[in-house]
Amino acid sequence: MRILTLFIVVGVALAQAPPPSTPQNDALGIKSVGTMSELMLYIIYPKSDEIFYVDRKENKTAGDWFELRNNALILAESANLLMADNRAKDKGQWMKDAMLLWEVANKAFIAAKAKDQPAIEALNADLYEACQSCHVHYRPGYRRRP
Repeated sequence: MRILTLFIVVGVALAQAPPPSTPQNDALGIKSVGTMSELMLYIIYPKSDEIFYVDRKENKTAGDWFELRNNALILAESANLLMADNRAKDKGQWMKDAMLLWEVANKAFIAAKAKDQPAIEALNADLYEACQSCHVHYRPGYRRRP
């Protein structure tokens, strides 16, 4: 009876688990792990929020600056992931939008290393534009009301 209960519990858990991501290969055989949505939700969105809301804490500790620097670095490297052959939607607008993200995140990384909060705050509009441009072109239903 316990074994049957265990099989039922495991079966229910597996039925509710999200399907595993399918790797996409590029020309060099490099495989992606997550989907584009997962990359956006788990990496790009939270890291960009750290840049957008840098003014939440005025007096940053060395640890805060370390974390902010790392978030900017991850955001910049995420832009490189977006430009990889196995992720790029096209070689035109997609690459321009990803490059905008890289440029802003690189500036944020440099400013965070210098512990220059005003410089990071000044990047807010550019980061917004990078996100906005990509979403307008590639996110279905973005800014469209039903």
